[in-house]
Amino acid sequence: MRSRSTYAMSAIAAVSALAAACTISDPVPTPSTTTATTATSTTAAQSTTAAPTTTAPATTTTATTTPAGGTVDRTRLPIGDGKRSSEPKVGYVMSCDSSFAARTGKTDLWDNGDGTFDLERKPRVLGDVAWPQATFSMSIDGTERVLKGNDLPTSHTSGVFPIQRTDPVYPYDRNPNTITAQQLEIRVPARPTLAAQPSCVSTATPGGSVVGVLSSGVYMLSALDGAGDDAVYHEVQDRCDGHPHRGGVYHYHSLPDCLPDDGTGHSSLAGYALDGFGIYGSRGEQGETLTNAALDECHGHTHVIDWDGASVAMYHYHATAEYPYTAGCFRGTPEQVVATNNR
Repeated sequence: MRSRSTYAMSAIAAVSALAAACTISDPVPTPSTTTATTATSTTAAQSTTAAPTTTAPATTTTATTTPAGGTVDRTRLPIGDGKRSSEPKVGYVMSCDSSFAARTGKTDLWDNGDGTFDLERKPRVLGDVAWPQATFSMSIDGTERVLKGNDLPTSHTSGVFPIQRTDPVYPYDRNPNTITAQQLEIRVPARPTLAAQPSCVSTATPGGSVVGVLSSGVYMLSALDGAGDDAVYHEVQDRCDGHPHRGGVYHYHSLPDCLPDDGTGHSSLAGYALDGFGIYGSRGEQGETLTNAALDECHGHTHVIDWDGASVAMYHYHATAEYPYTAGCFRGTPEQVVATNNR
């Protein structure tokens, strides 16, 4: 998402009744020590004049196999353009907005011409920029979970932004924005509960459609780009699936390849949505690869998960390879987010 340099984001609170219920059996968490992450790489921080590396962009896995033999073919992912709705709907983003910016850029290199695109053929922004000044922490303060950092990636590098004219992706995406440290502090319920009904995701705020924060300390935005279409399809990201918008805010639209989701069982916790519910990777309870058919209108479901060290029957979201990739709406009550430039 690309927007103005000063940005404030507000998530829309839930407004009426939803029949589904979620049982949370653990006690209210008690205050604990802060879990903090600080980047330690010694590579120079980003400069607007930094030259990109000449190594070829990383590629993605062709397909992910479920125990039952089904696959999500990342060379033929359905394009999500037009899949936004004013009501919660499986496989859609429930958008608060109806007006969007004009479309720019081209996608012919990875468009299969049949309503699908090849994520493996899609190029990545070059560069391997480290952020030793990146910080992120998570702590429990009474009934609240506190997420605090500067929106710079603590666990991986980024591409070179603005995109250089010598970068092979330049003809497809000329992102002119510079990654800039932000002041990130979000308080969400440590013990989230379902709202009366799902609430929409707004792209009208200057910062775009923030849905949460991942363990790397970076904002997760919804699947929508500034034109209201599939951001993963239209916009070119770096090898860790991130890029900045006009406010300098580095962000993802899908689960980044640089956050490990290894193993054979249920995916691990990748981050937290603005309503406090967890965001997990693409695998379900039996290690199966989840698709839209296994998830609800907001791209989540309820079963027993590990939550702050306890086994809890709780609603949670999943980040998957299929549009809308992550939360398409909020099942809880999202908190306000204000991110300010910290130059």
